[in-house]
Amino acid sequence: MHSRFFQIFAITAVAAVNFEWDCTNSLGPCNNACYAVNHGLAPGTLTYDSDANNRGPRRTASGCNRTPCSNTGYGATGNSCDEFPFASVQEGGNGAILRCVDSTENSSEGGQLGNFYKTINNGDQFGIFVRNYGGAAFCQNAAMANDGSEFRLVNGNFQNAKRRRGGEDVGVFVDAQTRGAPMKLYEFEDQNGGKLLSLNPHIKGEDVIGTQIWNGSNMTTIVRMI
Repeated sequence: MHSRFFQIFAITAVAAVNFEWDCTNSLGPCNNACYAVNHGLAPGTLTYDSDANNRGPRRTASGCNRTPCSNTGYGATGNSCDEFPFASVQEGGNGAILRCVDSTENSSEGGQLGNFYKTINNGDQFGIFVRNYGGAAFCQNAAMANDGSEFRLVNGNFQNAKRRRGGEDVGVFVDAQTRGAPMKLYEFEDQNGGKLLSLNPHIKGEDVIGTQIWNGSNMTTIVRMI
């Protein structure tokens, strides 16, 4: 299990807690999260809800409890429904972006999240950095259009997820083909040469570079933005 968590310590102040997500064994869920964020369909900061009783209703609202990976045309990429934002955060539920992934990938993601949640409290906000995301196409290429496997529940029916239009058309969704610039996700490098991708498109590089990161076992330092 590649479960890691960290907190960013700025020189002047402590920044928000962040979940470091190792995508090695959960490329499908990482891919789903990157698609949702870089197309403006999910926020870059999430709010932990420790009440497990709220997760089932959120999975029902998102459509995951309707087992779309076994009874729709979206099951080609896996047998388990992944949703982003997670059902364990206040932002999850209605409107979440879905992708069918292998059940082992969902288990890896869930295990890492569970370990991370042991370090924070109900209502805490957190960001996400992903590591080892090679092979997760939407993490590597923010401009990539929907591959036909990103979907959501709309008015009781599943349909391909669509990009949110910017500018004056906030709230208007267009076909998920490349139209204009998607939200850019920023890559960073630690002192060991490891790459981290922030799932917060609004993060400022100058706020991260030079900070020390605790990953649960040792301190690393972000040295540059890639």
